[in-house]
Amino acid sequence: MKRARLVGWKKTFLTRARVIRFATTNGDGTVHVVPVCPVMDGGVIYIGSDKSGRKMTNIRRRPRVGLVADHYVDTWKGLRGVAVAGRADVFTAGAVFERARRLLYRKYPQYERVAALDPSDSAVIRVTPSEVMSWRY
Repeated sequence: MKRARLVGWKKTFLTRARVIRFATTNGDGTVHVVPVCPVMDGGVIYIGSDKSGRKMTNIRRRPRVGLVADHYVDTWKGLRGVAVAGRADVFTAGAVFERARRLLYRKYPQYERVAALDPSDSAVIRVTPSEVMSWRY
C-alpha cells in the first residue's frame, strides 16, 4: 500500500480536529459512517473503539477506511477540510495500544473518566493514510 504523507496545514488541521467522520464498509457494500475523536501521531491517525461495534466488524472484513475532518462557514469563505483514505489496523493490547491510549487521554481528558479504553473491551484503530484530499477557500 502506498503511504500518503500528511504535512503542512493538512496535518495541523487533523491534529486540531476534535471530531471527524469515520467510514467503513458494511458486509453488503453499504457505507457506515460515525463520528469519532481522533489523535494524530507520526503521520497516522488513532481512534478508540469498543471491540464489538459495527466499525470493528467492518474493519475485520475490509480494512480500507475513510475519514473526513472539515470546518464549515456559511459565507463559504474559510471552508476547509481534509479527507483521508487508508488502511485500518486494530490493536487490543501492547505498545501501540498503550501509546495511542495515552495520546487520546491527553487530548481528551474526559476520555479516561467517561469511556476508558481497557484491553478487556476496547481497541485502538490506527489509520495509515494512502490518499489525502483537501480543500481550502
